[in-house]
Amino acid sequence: MQENLRCAAYARYSSDLQRPASIDDQVRNCRKYAALAGWTIAEDYVRSDAELTGQTLNSRGGLESLIADAKRSPRPFDCVLIDDTSRFGRNLPDVLKLAEIFKYNGVSLYFVSQRLDSRVPDFRILLTIHGLVDEQYIVGVRDKVHRGQEGRVLAGYNPGGKCYGYRNIPVEDPTRRGEYGRAAILGVRLEIVEEQAVILRQIFEMYAAGHGLGAIAKYLNARGIRSPQPPRKSSIRAWCPSGIRNMLRNERYRGVVVWNRTHKVRNPETGREVMRRRPEPEHVRAEHPNLRIISEELWNEVEAHIRGINEHGGFQRLGGMNRTAQSRTYIFSGKLQCECGANMVIGGGGGAYVKYVCPSARYRGICSNKLYIRRDRLEEQLLNALASNLRRPELLEGALESFKEQLECRAREIRQTADSINEPQLRVELEKATERARNLVEAIAVQRTSPFLSQELARVEGRINEITTVLNAPKRAEQPQWSHDELRQFVLRKAGSLVELLQGDPKLAKEAIHEHVGKLVLKPKQTVEGPVFEVTGDIDLFGGDSSVMLNNPGKGIAQHYKPFRVPFGPLVLAAGPARPARTLRPLVLHGFRGLDACAINVFLDAAAGVGPMAAPKNHAEFYVFPMALAMNRSGAPLAP
Repeated sequence: MQENLRCAAYARYSSDLQRPASIDDQVRNCRKYAALAGWTIAEDYVRSDAELTGQTLNSRGGLESLIADAKRSPRPFDCVLIDDTSRFGRNLPDVLKLAEIFKYNGVSLYFVSQRLDSRVPDFRILLTIHGLVDEQYIVGVRDKVHRGQEGRVLAGYNPGGKCYGYRNIPVEDPTRRGEYGRAAILGVRLEIVEEQAVILRQIFEMYAAGHGLGAIAKYLNARGIRSPQPPRKSSIRAWCPSGIRNMLRNERYRGVVVWNRTHKVRNPETGREVMRRRPEPEHVRAEHPNLRIISEELWNEVEAHIRGINEHGGFQRLGGMNRTAQSRTYIFSGKLQCECGANMVIGGGGGAYVKYVCPSARYRGICSNKLYIRRDRLEEQLLNALASNLRRPELLEGALESFKEQLECRAREIRQTADSINEPQLRVELEKATERARNLVEAIAVQRTSPFLSQELARVEGRINEITTVLNAPKRAEQPQWSHDELRQFVLRKAGSLVELLQGDPKLAKEAIHEHVGKLVLKPKQTVEGPVFEVTGDIDLFGGDSSVMLNNPGKGIAQHYKPFRVPFGPLVLAAGPARPARTLRPLVLHGFRGLDACAINVFLDAAAGVGPMAAPKNHAEFYVFPMALAMNRSGAPLAP
């Protein structure tokens, strides 16, 4: 007799270069086979993952949801149809583990293209063979792509994406046809964009003359010059010191393409790819004079300046979430945000006197928030203010009402779930399943060993256990009722515990902040007493605490409450004043190189107090404004 399995279906494609219709093609093959086998596709359980690699289980929501559904009781499907083993995954350990998870939960797998059924005795051996082939396919493709990219670099083509200062020009091969009947693309060549090249030369000149990365970024932003890349985190597109730092080290601007400096390695624990540097002998260098934007003389000046800075300690990164031993003591790391949307960072000072500043104002000049606040003062004021807010009656009353609503909502859900169980229908299903189990045992006794019968018996016995568990569960008792005073005392205890954490050990206070407090937005404000920060945010009183009400008969309710955040009003923190504007020292011109209009504008802006200010004497004999002064680093004037 042909069995009528209830089937889910899973499909996946890994690259944005593949067609999204690939998902539909895979599912169509699964439907076709299900129709031939007399199986039924459960439409609610057709899942897919688009543009996700099979080398990791990370972020594969479609597959994760099927696993979660397979663990449900009663189980909504008996089998998962997959078009090909490579769609299941391309990492053999992951593939074998997934197969075991489905098997443990009584769900079989069927791979349509290979006609591979997980109920056959040699399934694991066959899956291992197919999995090895799928895994090695990726390795082979990676090696071929890497070899091809090296050939493109040596031939003068661009091996990567966009680069500021150049535009990508596709090179077509008229003798071959590519997609959609168009000429095939041999590669991509770079062409200098002169408007951007002028900006690059200006950046290099300014840095060679001694101006810092932050000053250059501020100047470019103040002039309204469009930055190369849109922001990844901030909502404002702007130049930043780190981007300029990378430009100053990009040898492509001197006509040298360096390739194969890094490679990606996948973390076996997280499934995420991380970038690793290759040994220098593996780097591929190719000379392309047509790509030169920066003269060799200017490049060498910048290199000398960078070496001088490195000899004096290099670029020092202050603070940051868990970056250094000192920064691990910063209680509010990652929680402070300027009103412009940028996360507040450590921007000066040292030891216990480091200061929080807005990076968009400090390093980019695109935010008006010039205030700073010392870390020790911020932590002292903000911890006390948060503790005081947790004692505010109106905040606690709001938390109490929200908690009551969620308890009542969860209680209703539990009652509805219990009422939906059809006990007579389950008993009928149990009788049928028990009778089927007896028949299977008799069939096995006659035929001796049969993997198909054994698998089916295991599935039926699993269903019998599920039904028995539901029927033997204690009958639903009336849900407990809590008085208003009981709930109020409970909320007060939680608030009191949180206050103790905030006012106790700094390490525990930091953990409490990151569990219970959302983003804290700092808004600068001038008052009669001086500059202050107004802080707004919200507190999740329970912070995902699964122990809520566990000592109560309502354990099943309390464990499923939804975290809620209670907003608090502005907290006022005394802040440091805005940094006073620096003025340029008088400058004496000893001579000029050939100056263009851009260089003259830079000098005039500086004289008017608009451009970047002269840097302090800490890395060279003296600093002068870029391009306008023609002096060498020893102080001697150059010939006009």
